[in-house]
Amino acid sequence: MSPLSSATRRDLFNAGLTASEAGPLTRHRTAAVASDTIRRFNVDITDEQLADLRQRIAATRWPEKEAVADQFQGIEFATMLELASYSATDYDWRRGEAKLQTFPQSFTEIDKLNNQPAIAISKTSATGELTRDEILDNITLYWLSNTGVSASCLYWEYIGGFSNSKGVPVAVSAFHGEQYEARRSRPERAYPKLIHYNGVEKGGHFTARE
Repeated sequence: MSPLSSATRRDLFNAGLTASEAGPLTRHRTAAVASDTIRRFNVDITDEQLADLRQRIAATRWPEKEAVADQFQGIEFATMLELASYSATDYDWRRGEAKLQTFPQSFTEIDKLNNQPAIAISKTSATGELTRDEILDNITLYWLSNTGVSASCLYWEYIGGFSNSKGVPVAVSAFHGEQYEARRSRPERAYPKLIHYNGVEKGGHFTARE
């Protein structure tokens, strides 16, 4: 069977967000194979990697607390301190790793980068709010796989793409808690056929989960 074409492999991996290079997630690297081959691997984090992460968290030099009494300047210092303390002591990565191991893991090379489709390892709570474990599952996965930069390539690749509506009618809801606030003037410039604009007082970047 011939290797999958670049377009076919891209379609396959676009089914999930491009997340990571598999190397740091597996203890044993496979033999060299063609770059366009879809390769299987098992998530296998060593105890040494986890101990190193805990030591780094414990050695964090924390800044002074925020100068306001709300989240206007970002997540409160007390919240970050509590999350870090939990991560360095009671958080159980092996629980999340066990979930990952129930799914087939694979990666391939696309545009000279090793890519793996993302798989959620946490289930959102009934209220839609993320728990400490869910937050740390995501943070720890990116840290262990060393893929914060490659995962953010999505935003770089789509610069200008979100506003290319090709003349179709567009409706926009702008949530007050979003990372950037889309005031009406911005979508009006971006979408020639803006037919509805709604400014929402509540909600943020992950509104559907809030």
